[in-house]
Amino acid sequence: MGPVFDIIALRSLVAVADKGGFHRAAESLTLSQSAVSQHVRRLEKTLGRPVVERAGRATRFTAAGALLLDEARWILNVHDEAARRLLGSEPAIVTVGCAEHAADQMIPRITEAIHRTRPFCQVRFRIDRSARLVEAVDRRSVDLAVYVTEAAGVEGVPVGGLPLKWYAAPGWTPSPTALPLVAIEEPCAVRRRALEVLSAHGVPAAVVCDAGYLAGVLDAARAGLGVALLADTGRGPDGLTACTGLPQAPPIRMSAHARPGADPTLVMNVVEAVRSLLVELDSSRPSTRPEPAGHPDPPSGDLTDDEWKAVEPLLPLGERGPYPEALRRQFDGVMWRFRTGSPWRTMPSRYGAWQTVHHRFRQWALVGTFQVLTAAATQPIARELVALERAADEERRLRDRVATHR
Repeated sequence: MGPVFDIIALRSLVAVADKGGFHRAAESLTLSQSAVSQHVRRLEKTLGRPVVERAGRATRFTAAGALLLDEARWILNVHDEAARRLLGSEPAIVTVGCAEHAADQMIPRITEAIHRTRPFCQVRFRIDRSARLVEAVDRRSVDLAVYVTEAAGVEGVPVGGLPLKWYAAPGWTPSPTALPLVAIEEPCAVRRRALEVLSAHGVPAAVVCDAGYLAGVLDAARAGLGVALLADTGRGPDGLTACTGLPQAPPIRMSAHARPGADPTLVMNVVEAVRSLLVELDSSRPSTRPEPAGHPDPPSGDLTDDEWKAVEPLLPLGERGPYPEALRRQFDGVMWRFRTGSPWRTMPSRYGAWQTVHHRFRQWALVGTFQVLTAAATQPIARELVALERAADEERRLRDRVATHR
């Protein structure tokens, strides 16, 4: 029989990564630090290569260690689920917090994303206001929360903007004086957004109904008390119709926040699922602004001009092509691949031939481009961070395969 990885040692390896070091990993596993060190050395002996290396006072994973860590997470998930099924123990539970806005659209996507990572776990949801969800994550009663960024005061991982639209009861007509508004009671980011948009366009408004939760807003709007600013999910809430003639409200930012030690692959899958949904919702909205001549808006998800300015200087240009215009299109194509998780062959034609974009990715990957971009990620390209991290992971695997082949 060939070499075998010790399941206990793999669990110690994952704890070192999740807890940020050997000492904290030992505390979480109720082991001595020397025992955790022995586990890691056992894995290095089996693998035949170093797994960790010293970086000053800190410890970091080698390229081989990062690959082993990915496999260890998968092995432990399969092992733990098999033990639960065969030994009759309770299934693992993942608790997700979700803001009320567009929850009916997000919950199926989040559930599917979690089951891709942990097929046999049980998913529980907590629907609540954003600030309370973030507090629940910090208390570790919720594993991961998706929430309105401005409502919680915690940036988290950006997942995109939630489109908003005005809704009222069928046949409702606005007051000739102040516009009656129904909204969730303060503090509420969507309520503030509604008042700010109306004020900026000179539309006098007054809140005529405060509600503790979204259900109360919907009931008040259906009763004809006033107009409400709600998530635009492509279909209006039952008993309400879209209002025309009011100024358009810009999307409101959404974020994800995970508890320390949460499975990073699971978190990444959930972030990508929510991000894809928000891109779909935004792309389905009719544009209300003209495109400036010669400067059309980029397709949803592609880099803006400011983001491209941050990325372009970090991309290696060889002695031959592509020209900068093609370079930007090819980079957008690579980001589309890792943002959506779709196969290379299904890449939209606007990025050029998928074979060309894939070849460009391999060239960048072999010189460590995406690791450089991830390390240098700044605010202009923060929304691409998850896609960059996925590209960097694939980059490490590709470079390791090439090194092994050589």
